[in-house]
Amino acid sequence: MVGKEARAVMESLQEVLKDYALSTYNMKPSRVVIEVKPENVREVFTKLVSVYGAEGLYLATIVGTDFPDKNLIRVDYFVNVFSVNTYVVLRTYIPRDDPRIPSLLDIVPGALAGELETYDLLGVVFEGNPYLRRSFFVPNDISEKGIYPLRKDSGV
Repeated sequence: MVGKEARAVMESLQEVLKDYALSTYNMKPSRVVIEVKPENVREVFTKLVSVYGAEGLYLATIVGTDFPDKNLIRVDYFVNVFSVNTYVVLRTYIPRDDPRIPSLLDIVPGALAGELETYDLLGVVFEGNPYLRRSFFVPNDISEKGIYPLRKDSGV
């Protein structure tokens, strides 16, 4: 997707999420990044489902990135929006010292694995997810020590 088509997709997504987007830019062709406040993530997904339909979206993965120098954890939700043939990366930042964000499990059941993985590896608490537990990905000896391996100061 290049030129006019990419701009049209970006404008379409910007219009749908205009009340939530802090910033929007193309990461690369067919990949739009929309930064939102953490408290708005559920509303954004609800809006996407209402506009594109539950079958029109696919939450491919959730990626957490540690920024200890900024005391932040970035949470990226990679969503394939079929009708506009593009990936949307919904990006938000949460405080590293209390990494909490509302769960999407009841809106997007496919969020389960990504939330469990991000919790186990980075310690991000997805509030409202009753299935959060340690040792989903991390071996017991690491989780029992309270270590989150993807935290840059974990020593793992």
